Amino acid sequence: KSKIGEESSWSCGGGGFSNTFDRPAWQNESVSNYLTLAKRSGSLPKSSMFNESGRAYPDVSALGGQLNPYCVSAFGGKFKGVAGTSASAPVVAGIFARLNNRRLKDGKPPVGFINPLLYSKELKECFQDVRDGSRNNCKPDAEGFSALEGWDPATGLGSLNVGCL
Repeated sequence: KSKIGEESSWSCGGGGFSNTFDRPAWQNESVSNYLTLAKRSGSLPKSSMFNESGRAYPDVSALGGQLNPYCVSAFGGKFKGVAGTSASAPVVAGIFARLNNRRLKDGKPPVGFINPLLYSKELKECFQDVRDGSRNNCKPDAEGFSALEGWDPATGLGSLNVGCL
């Protein structure tokens, strides 16, 4: 059954820090704030478990959990609920595609590589910060990353406020 209320992170999310790519400069302030807050609250996994200087992900999130799945037409027109990254990633891509379409209709160029802009002060109010959530680890006794104020590895900057963009 669906649930109406505050958004929360999914318990089996896969956010974190890359072991391959360095953190880009445009993430530094948001990610540093998270690391400080998580350390202070005692909710950060041991430093040996992740690369603190790696590219942090995700950038944004979208509703995609089992409680409130997206309904899609499949299997001869029957509706089916889909959830997880397979549901939320196409939603975010669709939002940016519509944003680009709107810009083109208004005679403006597409937004292009949007990631640095997402972390800018200009768009800070364009996200619903998700502060409730598990340690995104799929196992209750394992360490993971909590959803905290601001950017976090559980929900990124939060879910998009489309009207603000």
